[in-house]
This record gives sequence, C-alpha cells and structure tokens, in this order.
Amino acid sequence: MIEYPSEVTLVEMLPRDGFQRLDEFVPTDEKVAIIDALSETGVDEIEITSFTHPKAVPTLRDADEVAQRIERHDDVTYRALVPNAIGMERAIDAGVDKVNALVTVSETYSEHNQNMTVEEILEGVEEIVEMADGTGIEVEAGMGTSFYCPYEGKIPMEDTLSVVDRVVDAGVDEVTLATTMGLADPVEIEEMYTAVFDRHPDLDAGLHLHDTNGMSLANTLVAMQCGVDRFDASHCGLGGGVVLPDGLGGVGNTPTEDLVQMLSKMGLETNADFERVESVAHEVADRLDLGATSHVLLGGTVDRVLATVAEDNT
Repeated sequence: MIEYPSEVTLVEMLPRDGFQRLDEFVPTDEKVAIIDALSETGVDEIEITSFTHPKAVPTLRDADEVAQRIERHDDVTYRALVPNAIGMERAIDAGVDKVNALVTVSETYSEHNQNMTVEEILEGVEEIVEMADGTGIEVEAGMGTSFYCPYEGKIPMEDTLSVVDRVVDAGVDEVTLATTMGLADPVEIEEMYTAVFDRHPDLDAGLHLHDTNGMSLANTLVAMQCGVDRFDASHCGLGGGVVLPDGLGGVGNTPTEDLVQMLSKMGLETNADFERVESVAHEVADRLDLGATSHVLLGGTVDRVLATVAEDNT
C-alpha cells in the first residue's frame, strides 16, 4: 500500500514568485486585492512579497506597503522572502509570521543572483535566525537550485545535503528544497528526500516546484510518499523557472488549482476549498490577462468535462 500524509499544507507563491516574474509592475491596489482573495481560499500560507532591494526586484518595490495594507486572517500564515539581514529588519517591522531565508546551493548561481558565496549566504541565514529569536517569527530556509542550476547543470546531491545540514544546524524551523529550473524528475525527488530524511528524520521539509518538464504533480506524489507534506504552488502557475528555452516562457510553478484538484480527488485533507481556489484562479487570470495557464483553467475538471460530454450528446 502506498502511504500518503494525512494532511497536506499548501503555500501560495503567486504574490512573490508570480509577481516577481512579470515584466510589468502590478499596481499595489491590485496586489492587495489579489492577496486578500487568496486569503479566502483556505491555503495555509501566503508568501506575500520579497523584502529585497527595489533595484534588484523592481516589480516588488512596494513590499512594505503591501504588507501593511493586506487584510490578515488568523488561519493564514503570512510570510515574506528575505535575502539578508536588511530584508529581515524590514520583515520584522512589517510583522510577518514567517520569513523565507533564501539560500542557493549553486556557487555560481549564488554569485550571479546575490553577489555572495554560498558560505556568505549561510552565515546570513545564521544571522536571520538570531534576529528572529524572541520575535515569534518562524524561519524557513528556501533552498534554490537544489537539483539543477542554469550555470552548473545538475547539482551533486551531496552539495544540497551539506547545505541542508548547515541550515538545520543554524536553527531554522523548516527547509524547503526548490526545483528552481523545473527539471527534477520523480527518481531524483525520491533519492533526495530519502537522503534528507535519513539525515534528519524529524525535519519539517517542503518542496517548491516549477514545472518546466511537466513533472511537478508526479514529483508531488513521490515527495508525499517520502514523507513531505508541505508544498509551494502558485495560482495560474505564475512564477516560472530560470533561463527557460523559447516557447516555455509561460511554464511556471505548479498551479495551485491543479494541485488542489489532485489532492481533493485523492481524498487527501487540505484546508483549501477547491471551488474557491478555482474561482480565484479565473479571477487572477482575468485581472492579469494571463489566459488559460493550467488544466483547471482549461476546463480539465471532472464536472466540466462530463458536462461538456453531456451537452455534446444532447
């Protein structure tokens, strides 16, 4: 018998990973309205923004205002990405519940993305954990390029495991491995998480998936079989990996609506309401003029397909 977790935690990434990817700045009013709508879907966490320097991520230059203006729900955890101590100071001032302390396993990517070595980034995570002490803010280590890197190719598993060891030793509350390029396959997912849990059996480990190779839902199933019960996803799949080939520009994160549909049909418990998730996905697609970017938005639900068949047969 295949065993799955009794309950799955869902983290919504659209306001950070999604808006960060867009070329055009989404007005603050629009961001706030979308986040407020996401808060009504039943997702457990929402990564609302990134406290990064505005010049580095200009589409999220309104991070402080967004954090201040959104309507917060008691049953939703509001978190933000912080790349360093300065970002952590802003996150503390904003009163977020959790921070995503960004780490990248690839040395080359770390230098290109943050102009730092991996060691310097890890020292920064230690500082962020110290700053969080006594504030009530949880710290998650979000580990980019855990599987593949646009500069180095496939990342040796031992490199990723050594970074996991370091952030666990630093005292983070959670670790989330990211398939930054969206190239990991189910075998690689199984090998990685088997090794992670062998080293750290009680670790709260999540998975952040991009869907470049179309395997994100398959990877989710395998990760759940390994004991992972927390997954990052994005409404409409908006997010995107890095350095995508021509024609794959619209391929992004696992669409929240596709993931929730799968989990609900499997009978796995989540706090998310599929009908509300689907409704907000349509709303977001309309607001941002995205078109249909997921199976659910294309009509690939049981009810929609059977209704279409019934209509065609009348």
